[in-house]
Amino acid sequence: MAKVLPIVLAAIVALVIGGAGAWFLKPAAEPEVVAAPPVEHEAHEEHLNEHLIRERILTLADPGAKRFLKVTIALMWRDLTPVPKADGGDGEIVFISNDDVDATGGAGTASSAPKGPTLANVSEINDIVTTTLSAKRIDELNTTDGKDRVREELKGKINAALPKTQQVAKVLFTDFVIQ
Repeated sequence: MAKVLPIVLAAIVALVIGGAGAWFLKPAAEPEVVAAPPVEHEAHEEHLNEHLIRERILTLADPGAKRFLKVTIALMWRDLTPVPKADGGDGEIVFISNDDVDATGGAGTASSAPKGPTLANVSEINDIVTTTLSAKRIDELNTTDGKDRVREELKGKINAALPKTQQVAKVLFTDFVIQ
C-alpha cells in the first residue's frame, strides 16, 4: 500500500494541474453585441449630401521609387443654410428666383428635374485633394491609422475652403489602390 500511495497522489495532482490548465486555456466566449438604446431628443437621421470626386491617379512622394495612388473619394457634406419658414412668419421677405426660365418665359419647354444642392468651390477642393495626397509617402497611407489621418487632414482643409454654410462631415475612400 505504501508503494501505491505516491503513485495515486501523483495521478491526482496531474489531473488537478491538467484540469486547471485546460480551464485557463479554453477559448474566450464571444461577447454578445447589444445595440445601445436610442438617446431621447437625439437627431437620428441627418441628411448629408454627397459629392463624388471621380477616380484619379496620383504619384506619391516616395523618394527613389515611383509609387502611384488610384483614389475615388466621396465627400459627405451638410448644408447649414437656414431654411426659411413656409409662411414667412419670421418677418423676412422670401424671394423666389426665376433663373431657370428661358427667354420664352418657360412656354413650350419641359420642366427640368430640380437639382439638389451643390458643393461650392469644387475646383479648389479638387486641388486640395491632389496636392494633399500627392505629398504623401506610401508608409503614411499603407495603414488604417494613416488613412484616418489623411481623411481628417482632407476634411479640415476642405472645410477651410468652403463657405460657412457648407461643411464636410465625412471623407470616404470608395476606391484606394497603391501600386
